[in-house]
Amino acid sequence: MLRISRTNMSALGAWWYTVDRWMLFSIIFLGFIGLFFSLAISPAEAISIKTNTYFFLTRHFIYFSISLFLLISISILPSNLIRKLSLVIFIFSFIGIFLTLFIGVNSGGASRWLSAFGFTIQPSEFLKPSLIVIVSWFFARSRLEGDSNLQVVPLIITLVIISLLLLQPDVGQSILIILTIMGLLFFNGLSWRIISALISISILGFTLLYLNFSHVALRINNWLAGWFFPDSLDNRPTQISAAIDAFENGGLFGQGIGEGWMKYNLPDAYTDFIFAAVAEEGGLLLIIIIILIYGFLIIRGFSRITLISDYSNQLSASGLLLIFGLQTLFHMAVNLSLAPAKGMTLPFISYGGSSILSLGICMGMFLSLTKKDDPRVKKVTKEYSLSGVNF
Repeated sequence: MLRISRTNMSALGAWWYTVDRWMLFSIIFLGFIGLFFSLAISPAEAISIKTNTYFFLTRHFIYFSISLFLLISISILPSNLIRKLSLVIFIFSFIGIFLTLFIGVNSGGASRWLSAFGFTIQPSEFLKPSLIVIVSWFFARSRLEGDSNLQVVPLIITLVIISLLLLQPDVGQSILIILTIMGLLFFNGLSWRIISALISISILGFTLLYLNFSHVALRINNWLAGWFFPDSLDNRPTQISAAIDAFENGGLFGQGIGEGWMKYNLPDAYTDFIFAAVAEEGGLLLIIIIILIYGFLIIRGFSRITLISDYSNQLSASGLLLIFGLQTLFHMAVNLSLAPAKGMTLPFISYGGSSILSLGICMGMFLSLTKKDDPRVKKVTKEYSLSGVNF
């Protein structure tokens, strides 16, 4: 256990006694669970593409190490710097998303990645936390200054981002961002009349997605067929049916680490369907433990948010925690056949470089915004507060 004296006046000392260590250690624990099951599951994919057996494990370890460094480094920052950092990340991410339309790496019919030095990066992953903080700042200003026009700017920014994402196309990230922004509007005190209108518009938007994106329609049709017309599907297992089989095979205690068959049948077992793969090898008891850890993070996180005095920071932290929770929920729902298949990683457990790094940034920002007030912090950092909304 790291021990730092309470008389330590450094930034590290102030951070250690103000950051939520329970949340920090829970995130780290999730990361080690991810590494452990990457060791058990990812070699099957590495062998299938004829590369080094521990290729994905090695990269997973590198990504998680960098993510942990980013998480701690950003959480040490004073909260007033989070908005500035978000603006920088947003600008580079926006440029990256725009470039994917022209020089992006195409995979599975989508162009969402940029390639450099043997690595690929997905700019939309890094845009999510930065967009949430920027949008929250505008919403906070709108409420505190009583100017509803300030809500128009973030909505236009979001509309532009969604349009670019749909051109890639990336429907999953688009839906995740839209739901998070709607959550922020709700947190900001939007009337039920406007919320009802937004829900109606969202339903119309999802209908248009179904009618205009063939892969979206195919996945929804397969999902509905699996529930209501299973005989209409061929004998080849779909991703969702294979995931359900994995849960059934796992039982209470699992087949044993490395003994599952799912990783040999699905190419995404170590990413989009890691939850089902873990259930097969670790069993229901392990899955319950993982769900409880995520539940603890969400409940503890919102309890910390209630203690924040700065409204802009409070709204930003709420958005960051909401998008973290929604991504977790979507991944589990897809694996349990409660939602159509869509590529969505399980935070800090699934393999995926951009996802792991962006989640480190996201939760690092959250931990920075939710640090406890400490008299010593005022001595080592300049107090930053003017109506709680200055950029």
